[in-house]
Amino acid sequence: MKNIALATALAFTVLSSLPSQAQTDPLPDSGTYFITSMKSDEALQPAGNTVGQNVLLHDYDRGGLQKWVINRKLDPKTNKPSNRYTIRLAGESDDLHFQPHPVADCPAMIGSDKSVFVLESGESGMLIKSAARNGDALFVFTQPPLASEAKFGPNDGSPKFRWKFTRAE
Repeated sequence: MKNIALATALAFTVLSSLPSQAQTDPLPDSGTYFITSMKSDEALQPAGNTVGQNVLLHDYDRGGLQKWVINRKLDPKTNKPSNRYTIRLAGESDDLHFQPHPVADCPAMIGSDKSVFVLESGESGMLIKSAARNGDALFVFTQPPLASEAKFGPNDGSPKFRWKFTRAE
């Protein structure tokens, strides 16, 4: 009987010392964030705050048009946070959603429909995959001297596909 009590106490001590899921989960919680490229340290920013505007990359200056509200979805079976998100431009309007452009080779845009994105964490930043594009990932498309564009395409593993989420204050 002493052995069972000792084993139970030991198991409880070990399990209670392990970090909780919330502490080890590398994915961001719902909230307002700046989304920056790990390659260029530039931030996602639409050309304007209206539907139909392209999303480009600009110098990260923590401006209002660089703030994005992300909403982490719950798994319907487990009711726990999933790796699926919606992303919209922060501000008074709730219908300015980040989404892939309907034309494959065009930059991402602001639209009125919600798009679902899957976030995957890695050592070198987050991968943002579009559910609507069957897993194509967000990447930086450079075109000097013009501003870089945010586009979706097949992930080639390069740094141009990695992103950082910094909580806005």
